[in-house]
Amino acid sequence: MKKNNFLILSQGYNLILSVLVLSLISDLFISNTLSCIGYTLVLILAFIYRNPSRNNFTNEKNNFYSPIDGKIVAIDKSKNKQRIFINVNMCNTHLVTAPKNSTMTIHKIKNGLNLSSNTYKARKLNNQITLKFDNIKVKFISGFCNSNINFKNQITLKLGDEIGIFLEGLVIIELPLNTDINVSLNDKIYSNKTLLTKLD
Repeated sequence: MKKNNFLILSQGYNLILSVLVLSLISDLFISNTLSCIGYTLVLILAFIYRNPSRNNFTNEKNNFYSPIDGKIVAIDKSKNKQRIFINVNMCNTHLVTAPKNSTMTIHKIKNGLNLSSNTYKARKLNNQITLKFDNIKVKFISGFCNSNINFKNQITLKLGDEIGIFLEGLVIIELPLNTDINVSLNDKIYSNKTLLTKLD
């Protein structure tokens, strides 16, 4: 997959352009107040869909990086696996990237609601999709601002390749129990930049 080298993510182009055109029409024919609101919204959308430059990896075969920007809100261990919980809000960048060299498959899709991702009910009732990278699962649970979550299935990816966008919600990374986690609670992590674990 090709990387987007522009300042704005391609997924935001149509929305930003539509709001800009409406703002210009309002400025010319309707109301300066409405146009000012529209221009402000354009700037907000440009911030939401911004695309900062990130690392270019060459040989990172045994490393697993964060697939998205966010903050670690919990790390949970059970008998046979451990999970990293990442909160993604509207101030983060929203590009989802391949965390390792792998074939990505869609493990599970669940259609549901868009409740606040900070509640227990959201983990049961919200839209969610689980991606699988070899033996590691990455679950995306939508929040208020995700109408749907769309990723392509069965794609061979290189570390850092673009997968899609995820605006807001909870991301849960499920790792084997014997892996050493390289991050801690409350750490801010970054897509294609923060090392989560080194794989055997």
